[in-house]
Amino acid sequence: MTDGTSSRQDQILKLLLDSRQGLSLDEIAAALNISRNAVKQHIVGLENSDLIKKDAFKITGGRPSRNYVLTEKGINRFPKQYAWFCNLILAELKAEMGEEAFRRYMARLGAKFAETLMPQFNGREPAERITALIETMQTLGYHAIEDQNNSLPTIQAFNCVYHDLAQQYPELCEFDRALISALLDRPIEQIRCMACNDCSCQFLIKHK
Repeated sequence: MTDGTSSRQDQILKLLLDSRQGLSLDEIAAALNISRNAVKQHIVGLENSDLIKKDAFKITGGRPSRNYVLTEKGINRFPKQYAWFCNLILAELKAEMGEEAFRRYMARLGAKFAETLMPQFNGREPAERITALIETMQTLGYHAIEDQNNSLPTIQAFNCVYHDLAQQYPELCEFDRALISALLDRPIEQIRCMACNDCSCQFLIKHK
């Protein structure tokens, strides 16, 4: 967890994670056995990175002291384990629904997600939709580009955002296909898939 922070700043973040009600400069200094001024310097860096923020004043019998707490960005710096939970849900869904119904369900999810993004695509020409799709996929983490080396326009994605899950549940690819097709308002064909050990996922954009 040292990306962009020093080891001392990491220690401060961990202290605040364990003390969600917040800690004062003096409390942090005492916990780390460093000076109050040293803590203040680290606090400034963490505030500038939007990892912590000032909270309410703390009344301790003496003068009020300002508490510091983690921001949402600070909380999200700590590891999260979502994969096992997603795997549990997907396994139950597939077992209860059956393979074909599960496949259709993932396609519906992709189409529904596309509806939330559609205002960015409505009224655009086909080429503009492709550009907007690339930007959207980049935001979602797909690391996508338009590959113009084929007879038909092709979207190429170099990162599968749920690669391990897709290897176990290839039906997840229906989500991508439905999403891309809906946003482009064109039929598409997936000709490469990283979950099948290809180097990228590739989607041919067909004519209407």
